[in-house]
Amino acid sequence: MRVRFWGVRGSVPSPGPATARYGGNTPCVELRAGNRVLIADAGTGIRALGDALVAERAGAPVEAHLFIGHTHWDHIQGLPFFAPLYRAESLITLYGVPGATKPFRDVIAAQMASAYFPVRPEDLAARPTYVELRGPVQVGETRVTYHYLNHPGITVGFRFEHDGRSVCYLSDHEPYARLNARGEFMDKEDAAVARFAADADLLICESQYTPDEYRRRRGWGHSTFEDVLDLAARAKVRRLALFHHDPAHDDAAIDGIEADCARASAARGGPQVFAAREGLELEL
Repeated sequence: MRVRFWGVRGSVPSPGPATARYGGNTPCVELRAGNRVLIADAGTGIRALGDALVAERAGAPVEAHLFIGHTHWDHIQGLPFFAPLYRAESLITLYGVPGATKPFRDVIAAQMASAYFPVRPEDLAARPTYVELRGPVQVGETRVTYHYLNHPGITVGFRFEHDGRSVCYLSDHEPYARLNARGEFMDKEDAAVARFAADADLLICESQYTPDEYRRRRGWGHSTFEDVLDLAARAKVRRLALFHHDPAHDDAAIDGIEADCARASAARGGPQVFAAREGLELEL
C-alpha cells in the first residue's frame, strides 16, 4: 500500500504562513492498494486530491472508494468540491455508518441543501453509490473493517488490510477512561480500541491536545499526545502518525510535539513517531 496525506488539520482549516509546512487542510488520507484508490475522510484536503485524480486519469474514469469516519463538518466539508463527482464517467462509492436519526446518504446530502450550497446532490453527474456499513467490506483485494470510537455523535475508525500490510485510521477519539472512573467497562472499551489497531504497520491517530489543553476541553472527543503514545505502545504498531493537528498549533509547535513524542516513544521501545503533513507519502 501507498499512503498520502492531503489534509491533516483538525476542527477547522487553518491556512497561512505559520502552518505552511504541515498544512491547514482538514482530514483526507489517500491509500493506493494495488490499482485501487481508497480515501479516508473528505475534509478540505480532498479538493486537491480530486483534481490530482482527474489529471492522472487524463479523461479515463476515476474510480474511488471513500470511507467517512463521521460527519462532523471538518471531515466532510471538502466533499462538494471533489472534482470526480462532477464527471459522469466517475465511479465513486461512499461508505459510512447509519446516522442516529437518518440514513448515511441523507446525512451527507444535508450539507448540500440550498441554504448552504448552490449544487444539489441529485445534480452530481457521477451519481455516487452510498453504502451503509453493517460489517467488513472487501474492495478488490483490500479488506476494510471499522470500530466505534468515543467522540460526540456516531464515529468509527477504519482498518485497511492489503497484501499483508495494514493501516489503522482513528480520527476522532477520546479514551474512555479519560471521561469516567476506571473500571471493567471503561478498561474493556479502551482495550478493544487497542486490539483493533494491534500490529498495524501504520497507525494514523488524532492527537489534538496537549495535557494542559485537554484539561480545558475534556469531553470534546479528542486525545492528548500522551494518550496516543500509550495506545500505540499497547497496540504494538510499527509506525505512528500524529494527526488532526489543532488549528492553534503552528509549525513550530508541531515540530516540538513531534520531537517530544519521538523521544518518549523511543525511550519506551515504542514505534517510530512522526507528525503527518500534507504531501507526505509513505510506502508500506
